[in-house]
Amino acid sequence: MLTIMRQDMLNLLKNRPIMTYLVVYPPLLILITGFSFNGIFSDDVLTAYDYYGITMMIYLSMATVIILPELLFGSQVKYANYRIVYAPIARAKVYLSKLLVSIGFSYAILASYMLIFNASGLVDYGGKSIGSLLFLTLVLVIFSITLGGAFCVLLKNEDLSTKLLNLLINVLAVASGLFFPMYIFGKSIAKIANMSPIAKVSDNFFGIIYANNFHELAGTIGILLICSAIFLAIIHVLYHPEKFKG
Repeated sequence: MLTIMRQDMLNLLKNRPIMTYLVVYPPLLILITGFSFNGIFSDDVLTAYDYYGITMMIYLSMATVIILPELLFGSQVKYANYRIVYAPIARAKVYLSKLLVSIGFSYAILASYMLIFNASGLVDYGGKSIGSLLFLTLVLVIFSITLGGAFCVLLKNEDLSTKLLNLLINVLAVASGLFFPMYIFGKSIAKIANMSPIAKVSDNFFGIIYANNFHELAGTIGILLICSAIFLAIIHVLYHPEKFKG
């Protein structure tokens, strides 16, 4: 299993689109959105960099949804995976190794940026409370990556899955108020948007940072972990790469 994990790590490092997304996008996206919308924030309590530093980090955590499908069935690894599957190794070890690499690799990079931004003062991630937000981010990454894997094994088509997942996370991001607050469309729209689990994650971030409110944290984490367990069960049952359409 460790051998598979080392190979998957190398495959990720060689994957330019994923590495660009993980390494380049976080600072670029936060700096651009923070600068572009700086004029509409008063900066008294919440700056544009704070708002978009939080919401874009949530969005980037959601966007890890595409990583596991790439490691499971991407064109660069598909034939290598076939050789592994037909080798005398448990099928669960194959997808678990890829799952652990996807989660560990992407979370390590995103968490590092959170620590750097928080320490530099560019984005307020709660100061000493950043540990709770780092844990919530980890759970969100687990949720996103297992969702991507479950979606891919259900459709049995990596290219179609990636396109639909990209559409899904962008719709969820907009509907959850990550790009702009939904209350600008009225209270009714805002209430509907707040029902989204991603909106709950966002509420937890802002509640912990600006109100020291941890009351909903356990519930949000619990929901995300239950969903992740369901997605993992789907992967376990349906992961059969020999039946997969490239």
